[in-house]
Amino acid sequence: MVLTKQEKLARLRILRSGSVGPATFWDILQAYGNGIAALEVIPILSKSSLKKVELCSEEEVLRELKELKNFGARMVFLEDELYPPLLRNIPDPPPILTFFGDREKVLQFYKKTMIAIVGSRNSSIHANKFCKDIAGELGNNDAVVVSGLAKGIDTCAHKGSLESGTIAVLAGGIDVIYPQENVELYKEISQKGGIFTEAPFGFLPQPQLFPRRNRIIAGMTYGTLVVEAAVNSGSLITAKFALEYNREVFAVPGFPSDPRSVGCNSLLKDGATLVQSFQDILDVIEERKIINQSVLFEKGPEFIANISKQDLEKIKDTILKSLSLVPITIDELISSIKVSPREVLTALLELELSGKVTRVYGQRVCLTS
Repeated sequence: MVLTKQEKLARLRILRSGSVGPATFWDILQAYGNGIAALEVIPILSKSSLKKVELCSEEEVLRELKELKNFGARMVFLEDELYPPLLRNIPDPPPILTFFGDREKVLQFYKKTMIAIVGSRNSSIHANKFCKDIAGELGNNDAVVVSGLAKGIDTCAHKGSLESGTIAVLAGGIDVIYPQENVELYKEISQKGGIFTEAPFGFLPQPQLFPRRNRIIAGMTYGTLVVEAAVNSGSLITAKFALEYNREVFAVPGFPSDPRSVGCNSLLKDGATLVQSFQDILDVIEERKIINQSVLFEKGPEFIANISKQDLEKIKDTILKSLSLVPITIDELISSIKVSPREVLTALLELELSGKVTRVYGQRVCLTS
């Protein structure tokens, strides 16, 4: 679908309006069909509603577009080719992103395996070396590294994959480089890869924006690797989003008494894949692509098997008898009960929605305790 200039302006006005986030934006678009129609209705609704929507003016968005053009950046809408393909599949994806970088290179990146690497800002020397090495090895094996341009692990992830392919996701505006010590790295990434953000031009990074940035990192990639993370680390938020989006979660183990390893060790206890080399990541990702387990928790009738209610109840009963409190992979379950994958996935979806089955890290399932 190709959006007209008028539709793009309308969508940008809605998104830049007060009290409108991605979820509200998509509700509005679904209700009124397109941005142009919604623009005509929103002012009327605001007058009769307790929740006032301060509609952004056309002058404001035109000024932002002019600033982006002068900077050399561009807007990327969900329907655009440059929009990260995997990000479209998350709940309430960012309606509009800002992009700065090499468009053609990033389009080639989308054909490869996208992996997120995140971790501590106050990372150890050993972790920095491991991160830079594994990022380089992933790049040499046709993977692209995505991270958040923060100090520590993020910086090492970008530097290790700079020549093979890397993408940075910012919490602030596309023109706001944070931290300032990464100015040169920012320039190199923009020349050899790409930089994305959801924030408006000139917007300073704020605490509440970092989780939103983290959801984009998790949503763009097949899996997230965490290298050193304290108990309250933002990296664990990225891992949480990865799990919610049905993506893989990987973690590097650390010494138990090191506070920077508590988060990673906790992820491993919960079932994240332990990583000692790049191959540990690629093996899991490739296996997942082959068996295509991602349909399990997707929405929509195209993922639901055409099966009678009676037969579905029998499969659900078989699954419940086969599972325990110890998680197993969905592939193991399918092999064990000898029922078609789509029927198993359909039954599992209903069981999860009813609270009888729980999904855990590594695309595994178990009975709900």
